[in-house]
Amino acid sequence: MKTNVPTLTTGQIATCWNDFEKIVTKELNKDSKDFFNIPVSMIVKRRSNNQPVDHLTIENIAMNKVGTEIWLECYVEDEQMIEKEPKVKKHLDESQNKFEKLADQMDKKITRKNNE
Repeated sequence: MKTNVPTLTTGQIATCWNDFEKIVTKELNKDSKDFFNIPVSMIVKRRSNNQPVDHLTIENIAMNKVGTEIWLECYVEDEQMIEKEPKVKKHLDESQNKFEKLADQMDKKITRKNNE
């Protein structure tokens, strides 16, 4: 799924990973095994004020069929969100429908391209 907002590339993430590992092993004097056991999660922030909205665990990493995108899959507690604010259900349903349509269009493009 393409967005207009730029995202980090695999190279940028790899560079950060290398930098973080150096900090852990050289500056904090920990074993590199310790670095590879650090949990990774996602913090969701509002663009308008940079305030955290949610803290998500990463449950899976996946790549699209043509190797052009990688996703970190996180799950939200949608039932809790809806219970707190019922209007959220409409927004979540609309977002899901939009994503499903985009994924379907992408699959059709890939299938057409592979059949050429």
